[in-house]
Amino acid sequence: MKNKILSFIFDGEKFLLLRNNSKDPSHGGDYWFTVTGEIEKNETSEDAVKREVKEETNLFVEKIFPLNWGSVYLWKNEECKEMNFLSYVNNEEVLLNEEHSEYKWVDFESFIKEIHWLDSKTLLKNVLKKALVGEVFFNKKERGQ
Repeated sequence: MKNKILSFIFDGEKFLLLRNNSKDPSHGGDYWFTVTGEIEKNETSEDAVKREVKEETNLFVEKIFPLNWGSVYLWKNEECKEMNFLSYVNNEEVLLNEEHSEYKWVDFESFIKEIHWLDSKTLLKNVLKKALVGEVFFNKKERGQ
């Protein structure tokens, strides 16, 4: 099983949406999403969040808030366990790597509306609302679908 992270990026006012590079099908398709990646050997989840955010956006993570929420899914015939985080960054210049073709900073409601999310967007909205005030929605680690 691959251990992965997913991080929502927040600059204190807006969320960052990243458009998958549709020219490379290995990235899953053409839609707005966020930072994800595999946890490398001898790396903590928090280290992976910082590294993946830096690799995919060139932004420096100042603070990480664990959401106690994630999912288990199959990707390319391999089971993945992915935990979700909220990362606080400075709104500096975003430099995308090859995984993404464009980006935009959006308000909370636009983020919820536009992100490609296969689970409940109502749940996503509730989890992120609590996280923005420093509270967790789930008291123990929970998995989505």
